[in-house]
Amino acid sequence: MPFALSAEGFRVATLHAELTRKGPGLLLRDIERGEDKQIDALQAVVGSVQSDILLLTKVDFDLEQRTARALRDALGYPHMFTLAPNSMKLTALDLDGDGRVGDRQAWARYAGEGAMLLLSKHPIELRFHLNDLLWKDMSNPQMPSDGFLSAAAVADLKVVTQGFWVLDVHPAGRASMTLVAFQNQTPVFDGPEDLNGLRNRAQLRLLSDAIDGTYGDFPAKRFVLIGNSNLDPSRGEGDRTAMRALLSDKRLKDAAPRSIAGGDTTAQWDNPVPMRVSYILPSVDWLIERAEVFWPNKGPLRKAAEQASRHRLVWMDLMPALE
Repeated sequence: MPFALSAEGFRVATLHAELTRKGPGLLLRDIERGEDKQIDALQAVVGSVQSDILLLTKVDFDLEQRTARALRDALGYPHMFTLAPNSMKLTALDLDGDGRVGDRQAWARYAGEGAMLLLSKHPIELRFHLNDLLWKDMSNPQMPSDGFLSAAAVADLKVVTQGFWVLDVHPAGRASMTLVAFQNQTPVFDGPEDLNGLRNRAQLRLLSDAIDGTYGDFPAKRFVLIGNSNLDPSRGEGDRTAMRALLSDKRLKDAAPRSIAGGDTTAQWDNPVPMRVSYILPSVDWLIERAEVFWPNKGPLRKAAEQASRHRLVWMDLMPALE
């Protein structure tokens, strides 16, 4: 069991929760029924870790935020933040080069599939988000070449697929912390044009650009990057050098959290190669007291971790450095 954290610190956690169903509204139905084994397992995992801040990625979204509120209440958090993912945004264009028009800004089986949800014990305030940033408007955008995308698609395609938020968390009586919450495009399931791989790399670069202050006011200290990059620095497909470059950014600390059962693995699919794809990267001024991947070696909590998602929850205890 994780130890209790000092009142001055923050326990921060993220999980690629895979809280999607076969259609809209079904996740809300399952939460409200109170008989869903995945939700029960998630409650056990979250209840064990007891983080102050929890970012869930790949969670179904509805415009009334009923699903988000139900999940917040089920997991015992007073505060939440969510925005519509770009899988909600339908276009009249062919955005993936398959010759069929009517694509969403992010692939999904239905509108709202796979959003992000931030839960917190402290109030949350949005600084800015980059969900509407056009890919072509990035510096050196590196989109697919040779006319793979039409001029209309290039003019309309957003770089963010699900979400990219910069938020402040305000604990009572203490200084705020800034979070960069993100969920990146998978770099696979495309062709030689490398559309998904290039988009994943562009989304990684957004993280560096954001802390540079390129897109809005950003603090020099007390910030944390948190989310799912869909990219391992040494295994699998995608631009692994881009992931390694982010991890070696001198403004960040990489504690490389590990579990008893799976090393640095945060995802265990049917693919025989385990991956590290979920990250918590604090700024260098934080003191990291403990960092782990929640995957117990045995017992009911191991079963709960594996039943909650094919991914594992990553958590970290952060303390402000002495001035």
